[in-house]
Amino acid sequence: MALRLTLALAALAIAVFASVALLLHEGLEEEIRNARAQDLDGKVDIVRHLLEEVQQPQDLQSFTHHLNDVLIGDGQIRIWLLATDGRLLYGGQRRPLVRPAVHRGPNLVEVVREDGLVMEGRLVLLQPDAVLSASELIVAVDTRPQQALLQRYGARLATVCSAGVALTVLLAGAITWRSLRPVQRLSREAAALNPQSLSARLSPVETTELQTLVHAFNRALDRVEAAYDQLEGFSADVAHELRTPLATMIQGAEVALHRERPASELRETLQVNLEVLRELAGLVTNMQFLARADKGELPEQVCAMDLRAEAEHVAEYFEPLLDQQSLRLLIEGDARAVANPTLIRRALVNLVGNATRYTAGGGAIHVEVGAHGDQVRLAVRNPGVAISADLLPRLFDRFVRGDSARQHSGSHQGLGLAIVRAIAVMHGGRVFAQSENGWTEIGLEWPSGITSAG
Repeated sequence: MALRLTLALAALAIAVFASVALLLHEGLEEEIRNARAQDLDGKVDIVRHLLEEVQQPQDLQSFTHHLNDVLIGDGQIRIWLLATDGRLLYGGQRRPLVRPAVHRGPNLVEVVREDGLVMEGRLVLLQPDAVLSASELIVAVDTRPQQALLQRYGARLATVCSAGVALTVLLAGAITWRSLRPVQRLSREAAALNPQSLSARLSPVETTELQTLVHAFNRALDRVEAAYDQLEGFSADVAHELRTPLATMIQGAEVALHRERPASELRETLQVNLEVLRELAGLVTNMQFLARADKGELPEQVCAMDLRAEAEHVAEYFEPLLDQQSLRLLIEGDARAVANPTLIRRALVNLVGNATRYTAGGGAIHVEVGAHGDQVRLAVRNPGVAISADLLPRLFDRFVRGDSARQHSGSHQGLGLAIVRAIAVMHGGRVFAQSENGWTEIGLEWPSGITSAG
């Protein structure tokens, strides 16, 4: 990457320096061309003025003297004056060759001197007078010194631009290498990450832009580590949940096969195994539901529903268990919401079932139904031993139970509250839990959706 950036900056520097050099060279050449044209025009004006002063033959000597004075100190200029009959009146022994100048600009001609030197000049047609009978004026300048100046200037520009490009490339390479050192270090640190070093994080850098990236990457690593830890815990929990029922089935089958047994005993063994298999099937069904919720599945067949009426149906479902445990179920409040009735009923069943396990006989379980703004709220509150503060944040995780006696949890799989959270999330809501002053309240809330549903 550093090499590519350096080469790109080098190409950019070459383009910039070359463009600047070309503009400077063309600017100087244009200035020299304009100055040369003005010099030629000035000499033409001087010769015209001198010609106007020739009024009689005696003025010819003075005219020639003045022309010589004009050329003193300016060896690059030559003047030729031709008569109407083709004679050379001034400028040498032989008439110069005049030809059109294709690339020298308007009103300019090429003048080939007697020694073969090509000059740049102007050809001016004169009105013949009685004394000189001059009809053509040729004023030419030797452009070799100016061309040599342009060549020296171009060579110097090339030297300066080459040095500038080289210096730019060196500076760009040094800056790029220094700037990319943190990136290379971060790349090495990222490449060293593996499942055995998920707690490692990218070290901070001084560059603000890179530090923002490092911070975002480290937050992503936090989420990956948490997910990896959750996955490891989930795998261990699943193994633990499957081990006991599978061991029960294996032991029952081994005992049944140890010797010949009557059909009644075999039937009893099969019934026990069937109950265990049904528990495992329920576990698998719950896990499948949570997996679909994790993928962002939304509830289907939503409709406007009466939450109090749904709570009353759940109360009827639990009535035998409540009577058996000498518990009371009180429903408070009323609200309507758009939701999937089956899922909301399932969440209520899990919440009430959870409360029945931790409420002492003679106690009362409260189901609170309410609306707060555009949110509806379902909460189940029961008396009992407070949930520890370190357990509350994990209460809705999978396979987490409120009791510490895991091995005596019976058919309780530890997925009930995780399913409640999944149902809340599927409806765009959240779950909550608090436990203080001898009361525990667990529930969910979500947008009512009554306005949008009409």
